Amino acid sequence: MNEGPLETGAGGAPDDDTPKGAERREHERVQASVPCTLVGDDGTREGFDLIDLSESGVRIRCGRSLSPMTRIQVAMVLPGERVDRKGEVKLETMGVVVWCHPIQGAQFDTGVFFPELEPDTREMLKAYVTSAAA
Repeated sequence: MNEGPLETGAGGAPDDDTPKGAERREHERVQASVPCTLVGDDGTREGFDLIDLSESGVRIRCGRSLSPMTRIQVAMVLPGERVDRKGEVKLETMGVVVWCHPIQGAQFDTGVFFPELEPDTREMLKAYVTSAAA
């Protein structure tokens, strides 16, 4: 698909040749509907809708805008049978907001990257994605 020529800056170099959206993703992303919460610095918890996830991040839908580069604590519960564990698995990890877009009404879709995942947590997320994609 040809989207036309790249805009160029001084010296003829492209202004921004960084891949966008799905082209930039390293990991497969699948739809998900699991209980999720944002945990504030003061311990307050705010529920939100998880739209999709990968082994490196999530897309959430929430009722407020979150600024890019904001660090947030994300808590979620994964079904044990989807991650090769007995019973539900509670995960809590630090995430960084990479983008936030208004969608409809007072709702915002927000992309969150998990930069500091423990290996076990990453494996559980990978297992969830793999089971959903099968």
